[in-house]
Amino acid sequence: MQRLSDVSPSIIWVFLFFTLSLSSATRQFIWLMALVGLVMFVRGPKIFFETEGVRKFWIVLACFLLPALFSLFGAINFERSLSGAVRFLSYGFAVWVVLQIKLDKIESQRLMSLIGAIMMIWVVDGLVQLLTGFSVFGNPLIELDSGHTLVTGSLRMGYGSTLAILSPFYLEALRRAGSGPAISVLSLPLFAAIVMSGNEASMVHALAALGGYALILLRAKADEQVTSWLLSLLLFFSLAVLSGWILSDTFRASVTGQAASDVYQAFDYLPVFWSSAWQGFMDHWVNGVGIRGWGSLMVSLESISVLPVSERWHPHLFALEVAVDTGIPGLIGYALFFVFLSRRLFDARSEVALSSLVVILALFPLNSSISFYSYFNGNILFLTLALLIVLDRDIKTPTKVDGHYDGRS
Repeated sequence: MQRLSDVSPSIIWVFLFFTLSLSSATRQFIWLMALVGLVMFVRGPKIFFETEGVRKFWIVLACFLLPALFSLFGAINFERSLSGAVRFLSYGFAVWVVLQIKLDKIESQRLMSLIGAIMMIWVVDGLVQLLTGFSVFGNPLIELDSGHTLVTGSLRMGYGSTLAILSPFYLEALRRAGSGPAISVLSLPLFAAIVMSGNEASMVHALAALGGYALILLRAKADEQVTSWLLSLLLFFSLAVLSGWILSDTFRASVTGQAASDVYQAFDYLPVFWSSAWQGFMDHWVNGVGIRGWGSLMVSLESISVLPVSERWHPHLFALEVAVDTGIPGLIGYALFFVFLSRRLFDARSEVALSSLVVILALFPLNSSISFYSYFNGNILFLTLALLIVLDRDIKTPTKVDGHYDGRS
């Protein structure tokens, strides 16, 4: 496995991120890596945990794994909850494989540039879907009952949120290429693609990403050039939102809660979902109803009469989903997770700080497009958190010269 570090580490990581657009490919790769990690654990548990970074990953993973296991004692749908808990457990073994890949500062910067290139492919993928009705990988354009369309690209409902989550890497890649106005124009297609996804949560995601990115840059190097760069990004973000409001009926309908489709009808009833999830948390606050259990709870109680609820549905808000599914222990773990990450937002290594921001965005409390415990979200959590652990391990902290850190931030 050590030879993995000799084969273009950035290419390996980018390939893993790219598989997010290939249906269940990421899931299958993670299961395969988990199997390899499990074999290594059985062969030598001590050696397994002595791999640098494994213990840290397990400590952070415990913020979600322990509440998930505890919630099994009160699970409404034990089978669904158990399968979700086993999946989270598998991440702890799968990480051993990616921790064999070393990423130095140069490779990490190359990684951001390559992820930026992949994101532009996803942006084009959405434009192709809008123009032809099908994405590059064959996913059809969503036709709403209102007659309007919803762009999801090959990432489906995770399209806008995934672009927003990874946007700090893309923006930093642009800045390193040249922080002039001509380069900042390339941020407009990315922001426009997020708007095309027609999901207001993705716009909040993108705004939080831009704010976090600005915080990291201004802390590292607050000068006129950085300020100008950030203002130009804010301008293009505003233009993307304005153009979406003027040109996209779907976007206007979404932000006013008027999405109309059998597939995405859930967005019309968010207040009802949130109210029922809160009530479910109040009734099961000790250990929740089991991860992925809210839908089963609603089906059994028949508490939502405005539309048929499936066991696969979720509350459409990460914070509430964690609360109702895992109770107080889950909320405590969720809070500890953000404490761990927020400390690294102020790391002197810009790569580590940006990676920490990306993981925070991956588990953003206000996200509503996909389930917190879904395969898709779990894939993003695993990849971004593992990447953060690797960068934190491999990139050396710069030395201070005259009160400032040496090297470009």
